[in-house]
Formats: sequence, structure tokens, C-alpha cells
Amino acid sequence: MVNNDLSIYGELDDLDLEILRLLQINARLSYRKIAERLGVSPATILVRLRRLKKKGIVKGFTVEIDPFKLGYQSLAYMLLRVDPRKLRRVITRLMKEPYIVEIYEITGDYHLLIKLWARDPGDLANVIDRIRLVDGVNDTNTLYVLKINKES
Repeated sequence: MVNNDLSIYGELDDLDLEILRLLQINARLSYRKIAERLGVSPATILVRLRRLKKKGIVKGFTVEIDPFKLGYQSLAYMLLRVDPRKLRRVITRLMKEPYIVEIYEITGDYHLLIKLWARDPGDLANVIDRIRLVDGVNDTNTLYVLKINKES
């Protein structure tokens, strides 16, 4: 995710990029550990991270949850073709669906791409049926994930 082309990031230097790289690998690293690995003081890391947060480059630190360990065994992506006049209402309705974890507006033949997890194929079928019934959803295309080879 971290690109070494500094022109993209403006004022970021190699130290900033290395801090970001380490945090992408493990967001729980302490300032002390990051400082040790990069050969600088913890205060330097603190100052750099405050600046990266202020610029909006670092949005926050999150916990990554394994859906499989919580009993969610079925992952799917859905492409939705939506009545453009009802797009905002459709998105608002989809945001209330607990199985949907991501919603993207996209270009092309479809308007939305959603990512959803369900407990099993039957549960997934029920969620898909609910989504198809949302007023303004005209067409869907569901892509069932057989195997995850890489996630970041």
C-alpha cells in the first residue's frame, strides 16, 4: 500500500514511509518499538505520527477481525444496478444491513459494489434476496468467493 514515489505524498520522506510500512504490518507496534527498528527516538515517532494524522494520511488504528472465527463462512461481492434517482436511498438502506461490510460507488454497467459476509450459503441467499427487494435495485450480479488467496 505504501508507495515510495514521494511525489504522490508531497512532503513525506523515507522515515515517514517506513513508519507507515511498519504500521501497516502491525498497527499495535508501540512508538518505542518503531523507534528501535528505525534508529530514532520515540519522541520522533510521536511527532511524525501526529503530523501524519493531522494531514489525514493516518486515519486511525483499527482491529482486524477474522470473520471465519466468528462463524461467517460465506463471502460474496455483489454488483448492483440501481435507479439513479434512488441511489442515495438505496445506499442508506444498504448501510443498515449488518451483513454488508463495504459499499462502493463504481463506474461501468453497475452502480454499486458491495462486500458481504454470511454464516453459510443459506444465510447468504436470504441476504441476497433482501438486497434484491430494496426499492431502486434493478439488477444484481453476485460473485461468491471460493477461496481468499491474498488480503491486506
